Amino acid sequence: MRPYFLLLLAGLVAPVALSGCTTPISEEEASLTNSMVRQIQPQTRAARDAIEQQDVLTRSAFWAAEYENNPADREAALKLARLVRTIGNPGRAATIGSQSLALFPNDRDLLLITAQSLIEDGNATNAISFLQSALKQDPLDVAVLSALGVAYDQSDRHELAMQTFNKALALSPDNSKLLSNIGLSYALQGDPVTAEAWLLRATAQPDADARVRQNLALVLGLQGRFIEAEAMASKDMPNGIAKENINYVKSMITRPQAWEALRGD
Repeated sequence: MRPYFLLLLAGLVAPVALSGCTTPISEEEASLTNSMVRQIQPQTRAARDAIEQQDVLTRSAFWAAEYENNPADREAALKLARLVRTIGNPGRAATIGSQSLALFPNDRDLLLITAQSLIEDGNATNAISFLQSALKQDPLDVAVLSALGVAYDQSDRHELAMQTFNKALALSPDNSKLLSNIGLSYALQGDPVTAEAWLLRATAQPDADARVRQNLALVLGLQGRFIEAEAMASKDMPNGIAKENINYVKSMITRPQAWEALRGD
């Protein structure tokens, strides 16, 4: 409970106690007090669990309110950072994560989401130290190794990136996101044919999601195979949007560095 609210709540109830309760609290005062208590208390465990069944924007609003009420709430900070990243604001997600790490400096999940958000915000070099800290807790953490490989890749340290990816691959050979990142690494190095082979392997995995398939569409487009790329993109989005995306890929062929932000970690 914040000190300000503690003081204000004490100011509301103290006069009643001093008066020997001869003057009952008014309905307005009771309503204000109850409202303030509700605002500063976290939602129940049941409410927090139930909100996970809602859409991403509803969840974002819920966890934003929880985080605003108590920035030291680790769960609220982590959930909000992940959601903010999902809806396309990695810079804000990185800020939430880094602020929470001041209170929980060794929290693996906060280290990872902060690093992932920094990568997506174009600050891959800054993400490396967060990921290295996470690996100190578990050197065999595949998700952290995969993200570290991406960070190395986007920092133009491709050899180190492949070493890191290979370490993760030995631990989880059928991880679709890891396979996708390896494919994009080859594409980044100017080898779209090898990239396609890795991405085909990634899309064949049971856990492959839309982002993995879109990465394959991207690499197909980078090879000039636009019909195939549009067909792949259409699996997860309306044809019109898929066509717009492939048209964008056409423009990216002359600006290969522009697609780096599309990779996953």
